[in-house]
Amino acid sequence: MLTTDILQDYQLQISSLTAQIKSLKKIINQYAYGRLALFLLAILLVYIFFNAGLIAVAVIALCLFLGFLILVKIQQKKTNLLVFKETKLKLLQNEVEVLNGGKNIYDDGQTFSSAQHAYTDDLDVFGAQSLFHYINRCVSTQAKALLASWMQAPAQIAIIEARQEAVKELTNLQKEGVDFRTRIFLLEPNLLNQLSNFIAHDLATLLKFLNSKSLKYAVRILPFINLSVLTVALIWGGIWWSILGMVLLLNGVFYGFFKNKIDILHLRVEKAANALDGYAQNLQWIERKHWSNTLMKNLLSQIHQEVPLSLQLISLGSILVNLNYRLNMLVGTFLNLFLQWDLKVLFKLQKWQNQYKSSIVNGFEVMVEIETLLSLSNLAHNHPHWIYPQISSVYTLESKALGHPLIPFHKRVSNDFSLAKHPTTDVITGSNMAGKSTFLRTVGANMVLAFAGAKVCATSFNTSVFNLVSYMRIKDSLQNQTSTFKAEIDRLKMILDFTQQKEQTFVLIDEMLRGTNSKDKYLGTKVFIKKLIAQKTPGFIATHDLQIADLEQEYPQQLRNFHFDIQLQENEMYFDYKIKQGKCETFNASLLLKAIGLNIDDDISIVTK
Repeated sequence: MLTTDILQDYQLQISSLTAQIKSLKKIINQYAYGRLALFLLAILLVYIFFNAGLIAVAVIALCLFLGFLILVKIQQKKTNLLVFKETKLKLLQNEVEVLNGGKNIYDDGQTFSSAQHAYTDDLDVFGAQSLFHYINRCVSTQAKALLASWMQAPAQIAIIEARQEAVKELTNLQKEGVDFRTRIFLLEPNLLNQLSNFIAHDLATLLKFLNSKSLKYAVRILPFINLSVLTVALIWGGIWWSILGMVLLLNGVFYGFFKNKIDILHLRVEKAANALDGYAQNLQWIERKHWSNTLMKNLLSQIHQEVPLSLQLISLGSILVNLNYRLNMLVGTFLNLFLQWDLKVLFKLQKWQNQYKSSIVNGFEVMVEIETLLSLSNLAHNHPHWIYPQISSVYTLESKALGHPLIPFHKRVSNDFSLAKHPTTDVITGSNMAGKSTFLRTVGANMVLAFAGAKVCATSFNTSVFNLVSYMRIKDSLQNQTSTFKAEIDRLKMILDFTQQKEQTFVLIDEMLRGTNSKDKYLGTKVFIKKLIAQKTPGFIATHDLQIADLEQEYPQQLRNFHFDIQLQENEMYFDYKIKQGKCETFNASLLLKAIGLNIDDDISIVTK
């Protein structure tokens, strides 16, 4: 059940953030007015002290310029904070929307969908309104791919249990987890991957031109010469201003030889500065937290360095911010003519790359895994009454109040169900709309969650690790000239191959061989079930064909019968969606015909002329 406490907590956070955002906007506007006032003051002071001499005007202009830069820097910090809070507000509003049955703003994982996969297409694992879409809170391409891989194949027991412990601890840090996700939400999904490749490989090539010793000496000496000539010109004036002009012209020509290479490099990194700040804060959170679970400890050990990775990223971000000064034409021109600023910054970047490139790439990989774990912890936080499954090394599946995780609580009907102590084929009969397909997907979806390390929608769930394979949605293909029947045969062959190649398989089949006549359908289903029994492959076979249920007489230990039934109340069909033992005795076709006056139990002959 979705408790009102979760929604109320989100609403309280939303109300608080809304007030903070309103206040921040007022402060930012005040800084904007302050910059305007400083600009007007500069004009006034220059006018008043114009006759006091060039030095006085220069000092005034320099002081006001520095003051202006300070205001710009403070305002930018406030603006960045505003963006952070507005983004966090959006994410919190999204949680409320999802809990109320709305659409998740995160990626739905459609790119991972494949009809050829053993189960993901049948169990609605990827795509719109899918299990992935409901769970996913990942932004980076790598984290989404990692989460998808966790849902595409079961993990080993030790890994599942390690993830569970990590998720439990992260769930207790929900607000900090939202901050972590907020810092990366507005970044491009592939940015982390691009940065990893850039730092590990491309950066060294782009900085190769800096290896010249004469260039290093020139960048050290030129700023000293420029500032010295400027100082002399300010004191003695006269011809020294002409000399200064000539020196700056030569500096411009010198810079021009390297501008194209600097432009190319800057184009690759100019968007990274803000991203690195967010990544650094996330790493700092990981580094400073005292983790009690084994998985987070192991991840932290992978990034342990003498200089913390967060500080390494902060220093890189600072370097890139300094390089971005060139984007301001006035500031960039001044810095490069007097200080060869861009080249000085690139030498710092080269030094940083030589020291830290490998450790930073490791840090990015750790962040990806934590970003993925936060999706599972967010699910756990939003569903406090779901449970962490027990994963057994012994063949078992025992569940209580098992419900489909994508069906809202007020519509969800849960069932208790357990497998036999040994592998059996469980035949589930019942009419259309009675709940057979939903039950198969309920079991499958919760297995996917359990084997990924997430909570499941149940009050009790004890299972061994199974390799799932399913047969539910069979589609023909005009493009591949494949009929429905051919597609079904191909799927059955894939299942047989899968069960023979994989250990501990579990089969979910919903109405096989729909594309052929009833006799072949029965015979085909019968022989397939016998094959599963011979292989000792457990699974569910949902069918309308009651003759299949009769196989229990032939295989009393290897086959069990269950059903979903239907009742007619005041000429209306009623489904309780509860699974019951034994084969189904009532079907909706007979009840519907009876409701309109046709009783198929009567011996009626209809002659068509």
